[in-house]
Amino acid sequence: MMTETEKPKATKTPPQGRRKGGTIFPKLNLKQALEYSTKLVSKTHTGPLPETTILPGVFGNSGSDGKIRASALKQFGLLEGNVEAYKATQLAKDIDASPEEDKSPLVQRAFLTSKLFKGIFETFKGDTVTKSKIEQRAKGLDVHPESAANCAQLFIDSTITARLGAVNGDSISLSKLANIAVPEPELDTEANGGTEEQVKKEPANEQSTGEENSDPEGHHAKPETSGKRAIKPGVNLNLTVDPSSDPDKLEKQLKLLRQFGMI
Repeated sequence: MMTETEKPKATKTPPQGRRKGGTIFPKLNLKQALEYSTKLVSKTHTGPLPETTILPGVFGNSGSDGKIRASALKQFGLLEGNVEAYKATQLAKDIDASPEEDKSPLVQRAFLTSKLFKGIFETFKGDTVTKSKIEQRAKGLDVHPESAANCAQLFIDSTITARLGAVNGDSISLSKLANIAVPEPELDTEANGGTEEQVKKEPANEQSTGEENSDPEGHHAKPETSGKRAIKPGVNLNLTVDPSSDPDKLEKQLKLLRQFGMI
């Protein structure tokens, strides 16, 4: 029983509009972010601009909504800088400048730049999952429970824009990461089995048509040239030419000699 001196404990209510806490995620889907990104590239073409110019000029709102949109572009890797100097990233510029058929790898990179979206994608890549499963995973990654449903929908919409998912009834089928088209490096040295210098210097091995000459220890012997055209290793050819042979037959024999590099 409460005495006269006891007072009920006050319940703290967060101010209206304050973030609820938990892991942040883009509050825009990727399609919306790319539309704002195009404006950002145009606005900052000649140099960075302060937040007071970027928020109303690019995002159409100088208040909290504008800041939320700017945050989303940062999470997608499309905006960089601080409140005194915002500008489009190189990724944003590349997406804007690329023809439509070349955009997919860049747009997919933007999608995977969001740590939260990448975490969900890595969990379910190659699978067909429902929105409720995605929502459950978002909560598992510490997204606030009240925001998890919105996060799941934004994730689904963004995977479709990035061509990493396709709606399948009430579910979405996610691509495997290995199937994502990404720009290939100039030279993958590990895949080629050596350093860049070694790959450039070492020609591909030719397949032998016969047994290779070797010494008793198994080392390959170098072909003898003696100032003449080198005979290909692994080819043994015995051919007797009869001067009295028919000219057509002789021509065929000479053709064989040329074919095997004997003359």
